[in-house]
Amino acid sequence: MKKRLTLHDKALLAMREAVRGVIERHRKEKRPLAVWDRKAQKVKWISPQTALRQFNKQIRLEKQRAQKRG
Repeated sequence: MKKRLTLHDKALLAMREAVRGVIERHRKEKRPLAVWDRKAQKVKWISPQTALRQFNKQIRLEKQRAQKRG
């Protein structure tokens, strides 16, 4: 049986899609992205490839956590 998505789940999916789109646009235009570095408490510039790698890693971790929860 298919699980219905909550409003929260739909919002997360929309946000992920938007972030992936921004990263992709920057990759095509060969422009770095500005991200907040929590440890250093400042903005740092990263390449779109690095951003995509970090984004995909975060998605994988979230899926693993969700599977453990049930």
